[in-house]
Amino acid sequence: MERFAKWYIETILNKQKQVIITLFIISVSLGLYAVLGLRINADITGLAPKEDPRFQDLVKYTSEKLTSNTLIVAVDGLKEHNPDDVAQKLKDLFEKTSYINQAKPFDNPETLVKYGLLSLGEGTISDTVRYYRSLTNVEPKTLVDFRFWRNIGSALYDLNNYIENIVQKSGIKKYYLISPDKELLVMNFSMTKPMSDVKFVTGAIQELKKLSKNFEAQNKVKVYFTGGVMSTYEANVQASKDFTLTTFISLGAIVAIIIIGFGNLLELLILSTGLLMAMGIALGLIALFLKELNIVTTFVNAMLLGMGIDYAMYIVTRIQERFNIEGISRQSIIAAFIENFRPSFISMITTALAFLGMLLSPSDAIKQMGFSIALGVVVYFFVFSTLVPIAHDRFISKFKGRQRETYVRIVDIIRKNRILMVSTMVLTVILAAIGVFSILNFSYTTSSLIPKKSETNITSELIAKKFGSIASSDIAIAEETSEKLHSAIQKLKDAGLITSDFSILTFIQNPEKIAEEKSNIYVQVLEITNTPFLEILFRKYGLYESFVSTVDVIKNITTTEDLFKLMEKDIPSLFYQDIQGKKYLLAHITPAMDIWSNNNIKKFFESVKVLGDIRVYGYTALFYGIIEELLRSTVWVFGIVFLIEFIVLYIDFRSTLKASRILTLTILNTLAAFGISYLMGIKTTFITFIVLPIFLGIGVDSFVELDHSIRYGKESVIKTEKAIIMSVLTTVASFGSFIFAQGQLLREFGFVTSAGLIGALLISFFWYLNSAEKSYQKAARSKLSTSNDEQGDKQ
Repeated sequence: MERFAKWYIETILNKQKQVIITLFIISVSLGLYAVLGLRINADITGLAPKEDPRFQDLVKYTSEKLTSNTLIVAVDGLKEHNPDDVAQKLKDLFEKTSYINQAKPFDNPETLVKYGLLSLGEGTISDTVRYYRSLTNVEPKTLVDFRFWRNIGSALYDLNNYIENIVQKSGIKKYYLISPDKELLVMNFSMTKPMSDVKFVTGAIQELKKLSKNFEAQNKVKVYFTGGVMSTYEANVQASKDFTLTTFISLGAIVAIIIIGFGNLLELLILSTGLLMAMGIALGLIALFLKELNIVTTFVNAMLLGMGIDYAMYIVTRIQERFNIEGISRQSIIAAFIENFRPSFISMITTALAFLGMLLSPSDAIKQMGFSIALGVVVYFFVFSTLVPIAHDRFISKFKGRQRETYVRIVDIIRKNRILMVSTMVLTVILAAIGVFSILNFSYTTSSLIPKKSETNITSELIAKKFGSIASSDIAIAEETSEKLHSAIQKLKDAGLITSDFSILTFIQNPEKIAEEKSNIYVQVLEITNTPFLEILFRKYGLYESFVSTVDVIKNITTTEDLFKLMEKDIPSLFYQDIQGKKYLLAHITPAMDIWSNNNIKKFFESVKVLGDIRVYGYTALFYGIIEELLRSTVWVFGIVFLIEFIVLYIDFRSTLKASRILTLTILNTLAAFGISYLMGIKTTFITFIVLPIFLGIGVDSFVELDHSIRYGKESVIKTEKAIIMSVLTTVASFGSFIFAQGQLLREFGFVTSAGLIGALLISFFWYLNSAEKSYQKAARSKLSTSNDEQGDKQ
């Protein structure tokens, strides 16, 4: 490997002009392509394995049913306005755009299901009608029995009000809900495309927001957006903002560290140029191959900045040391490059292969992360290994020798302190134990990608405050027959998992017996239409004809299939056809717990599993399935990465013990990072759990660098310590930049990774380096003793 390193450095130094021009052209071209072509897609449904039929079915349901394309609009400040006029203007305004399909009326069962407003108990309708009919069947003893007529009057008054409320929801009134204080109006709008189309959603919300601003100014009201479409838009916007913010914070922090660490503006210029070139090439290639980043790979650029700068730190530190010891010359650059090449190359290979191992995961999100970082690491290594030596050679007259920094010698003295060594070991083990506890209590309830003060959250809180509580559950269970559906619903109720349900059973208790009971149903409906008082009311409000037509429909029903076709036409939300064409009856259920808090999503779905094979649909079910898949995939990838790392380390060191020791310490450090995060109130979620395989990829670097430096003596160890301190600080600066993101998920990820990186620094210095030096010294003494014995035997 030293021979290849010598050939490479001499070749690029001899052809430095052509190499630099080529690097510049490639980086600018790919960088521009990344700026124009790379998109952020924060839709979590995109994380579902595309080849898995189970997820294909869940995604199909989500794209077709209730939560897929609804924008909820709230208009506040209506006390001085006519709500009909405001609703009509807003409806006309939005429906004229190409983004809105139509306003969704609240007399539509699908809309009522979404809001949880249609959850009737069994027999509610028939019991009510039976009560009103029973009043007319009582034979009064005397015309002077006012109690009877008073009861009749009260019943008719109630029924009259009920029917009036239904009938009044005609025209624009059926398209909005108004709060009890007449202050807040809520409308639903269906989009022309599903919310999984991120590009469409972004353009739609931006245009509708512009229209809303003008509407607000003209009508002196305030318009808010919420719902699935708005949350998708805000998550994507926030992810893009966080992507840009963390990139700039990373660059700024790295620049500051470089100035403090090297104290040379020329060095800063070289490294900054290298960062920009490597970033342009890496993001350009990622955009070329992937087109977009998902919520897991949103932070890949900041990660690459932090990981990639390590290769610059190592070679710059070694070049500086050679300048100080051997003089400022091209030969010093060549010698530094050769010394640095093997450990840096091994570090790059272990990291790249570890992340490439993620390609074996069934999760597309994990695959994208693995590919992106593996590709980026190779790019950063190549760019810095090429640019840094050429730049130092080209501006060699501008460099001056420097005395070794005092802090480096102090660090070397401190890290040998036995108390600190033992404290590091004990604290790491304790924190690792807490980390294991945190992982075993994995939380399915994740933090949000959007800030708490986002418009989506503010609007949802405002609606809940004005209306009391509006159900947001989208969970549905599916069965092939009404009998199985009834059984599944009963199981869920008996287990205390749901409070209400809405299905065909809400209307007909025994659909399977429709042919047998058709005559009874016919008679019941016919009796209702001929009930005194009821008939008068029904005729008055135009409902009599509906009952008559119902009687005609019932006469033509001969099978259950006829009934289902009839109902599906009016209430399609109660029926679903899966990807294989199999038809199911749906029951929309309301969980008895707040599904999105206190890890209840896990408790609910695990309890459902215990009840047997109940098919569950909805965004919540899809989210749970994705988290389950990410959990399994991450564990699987962790095993693959561990195996790859072990093989590479064994090839490098030719020692099973050393490879095992490095990986054991890396795992302990990662677990300790979870431990300290747990103590800080950060639970292990899918976004932090990914740190497990990531740290196997990046956590071994300092161990490898230090181990190789021992072979070159004390001076090499000291300059490697400086390089590691600089590289860890720059990497922490990159990952730590996530703490400034608005999305809570990124902040948590940034804290866990930063804690792990600092832990890796402490463990490598106070634990591994001290023990490795002792091992080398013991091996050297043993070798010397053996050599002396052999010489004595010869004599």
